[in-house]
Amino acid sequence: MIEILMKMFGADPKKAKIVLKEKCSDCGCETILEIAKTSGGFGLQGGVLFKSSTDKFIVKCPPCIERKPKIDIN
Repeated sequence: MIEILMKMFGADPKKAKIVLKEKCSDCGCETILEIAKTSGGFGLQGGVLFKSSTDKFIVKCPPCIERKPKIDIN
């Protein structure tokens, strides 16, 4: 997952924050995920980001993460 985040920020190394608008993989609602560089790595707000088997990412909204914290790989 770190590799994907580093690639996202690598396109513009001076960028401090990236905002993703994606659909939640479970419920399909629009999820706005803010990713910020921190001194210890990266901070996420507004959802959870998972790495898929195809080196892409999957987003889950906070309510879905509370109901089901794992992803289905199917």
